[in-house]
Amino acid sequence: MPFLHMLPDMGMNYTFNRPLLDGTSPARLKELSAIAPRIKDYDSWYTVWLEVAKKAEAEKRYLDAASYYHGAEFYLPAGDVRNGLYDDFARNWALGMKDVAGYERIAIPYPGGHLPGFRIQAKGKERSTFAFTGGYDSFVEEFYNFLLPLTELGITVIAFDGPGQGGALRQGIYMDHAWEKPAKAAIDYFKLDAVDWLGASCGGYMSIRAAAFEPRIKHIISMPTSYSGLDMTLKQMRPGKAQELISRFRAGDRKGTEAVVAEERLPSSVFEWCIVQGMHITGTKTPFDFLTEIAKHSLDGILHNVQQDILLTEGEQDHLFDISWVHRTMRELVCARSVTTRIFTAREGAEQHCQLGNSAVARHAIVHWLASFYPGMPVGEGT
Repeated sequence: MPFLHMLPDMGMNYTFNRPLLDGTSPARLKELSAIAPRIKDYDSWYTVWLEVAKKAEAEKRYLDAASYYHGAEFYLPAGDVRNGLYDDFARNWALGMKDVAGYERIAIPYPGGHLPGFRIQAKGKERSTFAFTGGYDSFVEEFYNFLLPLTELGITVIAFDGPGQGGALRQGIYMDHAWEKPAKAAIDYFKLDAVDWLGASCGGYMSIRAAAFEPRIKHIISMPTSYSGLDMTLKQMRPGKAQELISRFRAGDRKGTEAVVAEERLPSSVFEWCIVQGMHITGTKTPFDFLTEIAKHSLDGILHNVQQDILLTEGEQDHLFDISWVHRTMRELVCARSVTTRIFTAREGAEQHCQLGNSAVARHAIVHWLASFYPGMPVGEGT
């Protein structure tokens, strides 16, 4: 489904499109179009998404309700209200997926609890096992329809929430820059000798970080490529303010850093969301402590450890990530077996972050790239 311009705010408009990510839910368009004029800020956003979520649940449209509960919780600060909305999401998702053939819920043992997700078995001959994790704000379930077609090609999919994400975060398992830890936990749990790995959004960093220290990951897809966790936050600041913030932060000036952050936290801005969401997923209480944690998310000095085949992607109009991160990453992948880069364009309808608007073209590019390592994979134009 094409990317829609329904709200004047870039950040909220992008999030508004997410229930249409997989392009298989045109019936949602009428329902969501009706609420768009009522959304003015984060408060009204919460009100209208909660309203449509409750309506969908009452009508037993459980998968719609799950998606809308995710929308309702999206801009809230950490706390009981947000946690309760995750529970509403999880309940409706479970009801919606009950008895769906081939869908298997999983729980990977992990310190502090487990990493929840799902497994979808390959149809016919299994050619590959494909692991997937999201990023800064996703619930893994929202990518189910994006991942499902891979099974028709002989790919078994294992998708899960890692630390700081979805159901893992609900247990108090906070974001960890060392993504090789959850990667190892998943690979060990399923007793895999080899796996392909796709990380979406900030998961683009995580997939590369995991592969740098986990040789059982054979092929890496970074969608899109993220080099530094700080960069997304800094990109949302007004001209000149990012330089001031990073200077004070690097100098250890807590008071000065907090002052710059407070000045930039304009109501219902993407920067405000970066800070609120960042504290939520890292379990921190102040912006300075959040920045300290997210600064650990960096590929600086580790890319020479990557010896696998890797696909780097980006959308040319990504409002969250900077396209230059792809070029820096390419330059530093000096030991990779092969490096392929794919920039998606507005002409394809895939120019947005994570190719929202035409995610099928991203899946098509990923499949064609993977097929070069798996002779006989039945790749067609409709994939």
